[in-house]
Amino acid sequence: MTLPACQACGGGVCETEAGLRQCAACGLAYRVQKVFHAPAYAPAREELVYNSSKKKIFKAALDLLGAAAGRPGRLLDIGCAGGEFLTAAASRGWSAEGVEIEPGLAARAAGAGFKVQTSPVEAAGLPAAAFDAVTAFEVFSQMDAPAAAAAEAARLLKPGGLLYLREFNAAFHVTLYRLELRGFFRFLGARPSVIHNFNFTPGSLRALLGRAGFTDVSVRNSRPTSGDPYGSGGGLGTFFTAALKVLYYLLAQAVWLATLGRVYAGSALIVTARKPR
Repeated sequence: MTLPACQACGGGVCETEAGLRQCAACGLAYRVQKVFHAPAYAPAREELVYNSSKKKIFKAALDLLGAAAGRPGRLLDIGCAGGEFLTAAASRGWSAEGVEIEPGLAARAAGAGFKVQTSPVEAAGLPAAAFDAVTAFEVFSQMDAPAAAAAEAARLLKPGGLLYLREFNAAFHVTLYRLELRGFFRFLGARPSVIHNFNFTPGSLRALLGRAGFTDVSVRNSRPTSGDPYGSGGGLGTFFTAALKVLYYLLAQAVWLATLGRVYAGSALIVTARKPR
């Protein structure tokens, strides 16, 4: 059987364990059977997942985008959920709009006063070179065609515009997933891995964006979300899970510095890239 080419780098993909395949060239891992249904959270959990746990992450993103752009402009958030990041961006002066294919979340963002497209970004028919910034927070990993979405993001940005992504780090989560399968965390009732349709490494993100035409691709460890929004810590509880996340982030940063930026051990990654002028 001939396996499909890697969506990130176009290279060959090899079989791996537990329903995942992985590219031998760039490290992209993806599910053999993809999942497209929206997660269902209780209202209190939903607020944690989409908003309060990410406030510091949203602030850091807007600080960087503001410094890079010089002044607020037009911003598109792909996978905008209920408009939480759009609200934060608008409070900074950005003209913000979103893309959200889950009807309930899209309706909530529209109800907050934002223009929201409900088709995948590559099918939304948005005008070319219309945006100063395009953002996506843990969204490319859940798509069917992230390569098409990356190319569309490049088309939508003005020359010199900035793409800002946050994605889970496959080097971290696929390793934890394999440990979970072996029962390593069973005694705690913990489920620390996050496995989506696509699970990106730093190399696969650079390849994906480079093939889409972006330049100045920069990757760094992301700070963790606050608390334990997904309840993944099990018996550790919210306090100890949150403390371990912060300690691990500091360790990942130390490893990154010690290896002169060659090893990314963080649980999530921040990626920025520019559309050439």
